[in-house]
Amino acid sequence: MNTSYTCILLIGILVICGCETPQTPEPQNTQGRIQLLPPTAEILFLSNRDTGDRTKEIYCMDASGNNVTRLTYTNEHHFLIGIDRTRTYLLTTRMDKDTDKPKGLGDEDRKSLWIINLETGEETRLTNPDNQAEGDSFSPDSEWVVFWMVLEGEQTSDIYKIRRDGSDLTQLTHTPGALEFDPSWSHDGERIVYNYYDTELQRFILKVMDINGNNVETIYDCGAGVATEKFPPGSYDPSWSPDDQWVVFERALSNNEENGRAGIWNIFKVKSDGSNIVNLSEKGGHAYDCEYLPSYSPDGLLIVFSSRYGPKDPAQTEVNIFIMDVNTGLVTQLTFNPSLDDGAVWI
Repeated sequence: MNTSYTCILLIGILVICGCETPQTPEPQNTQGRIQLLPPTAEILFLSNRDTGDRTKEIYCMDASGNNVTRLTYTNEHHFLIGIDRTRTYLLTTRMDKDTDKPKGLGDEDRKSLWIINLETGEETRLTNPDNQAEGDSFSPDSEWVVFWMVLEGEQTSDIYKIRRDGSDLTQLTHTPGALEFDPSWSHDGERIVYNYYDTELQRFILKVMDINGNNVETIYDCGAGVATEKFPPGSYDPSWSPDDQWVVFERALSNNEENGRAGIWNIFKVKSDGSNIVNLSEKGGHAYDCEYLPSYSPDGLLIVFSSRYGPKDPAQTEVNIFIMDVNTGLVTQLTFNPSLDDGAVWI
């Protein structure tokens, strides 16, 4: 769901983005813009706490919400983040140009994929800036990333993979008239879970495929569901448990202008074979906020997620980061920023 303008694209398919076959990019050596990842870091997140505007930089903290460290000083807007298993490379969806209203960098602007080397400070753009590209998931060997992209002049999104160095761009889905997005690579390296928009059913369903785009299966269809102002019904932001037995995601349950007009979104988990659906937000007694972008801890016991909560006036809502016990659903708040902390992922 990404609490973004992503689904303005997905509802109206308004984004017209573009591309040539990309060349292997040259990294930028940007010493000073990127800080080293401290050994205390357990969670990455995005925040505008220091920027004074909507622009979000990348931060890290420990699992108690302490030892907060700012990692990027780019003056650019970061939308999604992921990290590889070696703790060396960040994958970020970034906006570096103000392409759409309102004025200033924000979620509405055109997105590109970037790799950041946390050890050297090098930043490498992976996708043509004329395209709309989003992703946050590495392969287990750190050699590939999987993402979705809309090409210039086209009106549907497909899923791609590309090597970390920007070579070997490979299109994985080829479904005319469909939208496919939010891919996540399994920990065993064998499967990719993603969202598929069915133009007949007009909702998003969870699917899984192998890493070459074959053997597609449906995991979960939530039914008619609830649409919100920016998002059609269905499931969003799937990611795997460490043992690949579960997929966690969010879906909307109400659209009565709750939580700054975002509605009520709950976090669910479902077995990777489509069985045993569990509403974790309801189980933990917090089924009234807008909860999104869930990510499992490495031991599989906790889920970190973002939550938008408050009255219908967006100016009075807050967005912060929480962790939830997978078994009980009980939550602990980690950040208390009056502006915006979100996009958290476990390292």
